[in-house]
Amino acid sequence: MSLSTTWTRPAVLLAATALACALLTAVPHEAEAARPCKIDVTTRLDKTATFAGGGVSKYYWATAKGSAVGQYDHKANVIMTTFPVGAYPALINTPVGEREAVGQMTKAQASKSLGSINGDFFIAPDIRYEKSIEMARGPMVRDGKVIRGIYKRMRTVGVDTKGQPFGDFFGVRGQVRAKLTGATGFKLRGMNWHRVIGGGATVYTHDWSTLTRSDGKAASPRPAGETEWVLDSSNHIIEIRNARKNAAKRGAPVKTGTRVIAFSSNVAKLAKGVPSGTGVRVDVRQSTTTGVKLRTGVGRGLPVVAGGKPAPLGCKSYARTPSALSARPRTFVGWDVDGRWRAFTVPGSKLEVVNGVVLRNGGFGLANAANIAKKLGMTYAYELDGGGSTTLWTRTQRKWQRRDMYQVKNPTGCTCERWMSNGLAFVKPTA
Repeated sequence: MSLSTTWTRPAVLLAATALACALLTAVPHEAEAARPCKIDVTTRLDKTATFAGGGVSKYYWATAKGSAVGQYDHKANVIMTTFPVGAYPALINTPVGEREAVGQMTKAQASKSLGSINGDFFIAPDIRYEKSIEMARGPMVRDGKVIRGIYKRMRTVGVDTKGQPFGDFFGVRGQVRAKLTGATGFKLRGMNWHRVIGGGATVYTHDWSTLTRSDGKAASPRPAGETEWVLDSSNHIIEIRNARKNAAKRGAPVKTGTRVIAFSSNVAKLAKGVPSGTGVRVDVRQSTTTGVKLRTGVGRGLPVVAGGKPAPLGCKSYARTPSALSARPRTFVGWDVDGRWRAFTVPGSKLEVVNGVVLRNGGFGLANAANIAKKLGMTYAYELDGGGSTTLWTRTQRKWQRRDMYQVKNPTGCTCERWMSNGLAFVKPTA
């Protein structure tokens, strides 16, 4: 993808997204769950559509009486998509700092998959000379490789290396140590994170964007370490960067076949004296609350169905932010009692232009949607990004069809597929 095709949202949306993400992360862990927030819901099946591999999407008109428990009453269309037995989610993604339409990512990266949905929420950090660089909020694991994460475990959904669904907390652990007698070992603090985390080393790879602007500078610059080691494919230091040596190269894009170890200011002096040519041991390990290793992982929001209980954190937890209470499009991902993966989509009702920005609105509050998802068969479900990010594609033979605009009034003719940092494509090897 060239820089000229990059689509940037106006500042008003960036601010709203950043606020929503900040508020979401303030909600208690699952360990603090209260009594589930049960809401009376009704559903009416409108139509059924099948797609590749025996997958099924069912379209409903649904109502929820949330006012009985301090929420709001809502009514809207919903889509419950059930993927066939054996299908599992695989991460599709752009380099960190870039975005693309989910449909385009799917066709380019997982053209034989059965369907796909949008992924993680956004953050918009300022990095060096660029402001509000949009990227995924949380972790990413693709084919067992950690693309993004930090030492603090974060909410993640995916599948483990044994093919079992995962909906818990994920982080990275490890150490970086030069192969020298008496060398200091540095704690691994992050992978491709949007800042160099204090107390150790953050690893940057070619998974970070290398796009450049017209002036030759990186379009999405990565954070610069106080000291940096550039490693070759054999993990030998081929360049050292600090305030006195190669200073201007700190934060430079990571070239193919190399990776950069960026040290925070409070440990940089310990890394500065290691000579070029030194071998380095880089230990990167996954850390999950259940001890499993992930094959696929993507950051997520709140649990919306857990063990068959809707809105398990209690009614108050789903009423703490306007975005959780409001009627809006939603995307959930999870599985049913038989372990089949499911995607629950709330399309919304119409498009509106606000301050020159096209917005999709209408739908369900989070707790209302959770109760509908449970009623329609989800045993475990987790919130992914919603609103304009809500996206559902399915494949029939070689034809891909977008499904998430079902019954959405669209007077503008807008395709309205918000570009994303990542998504999930559902794969069945025999399809």
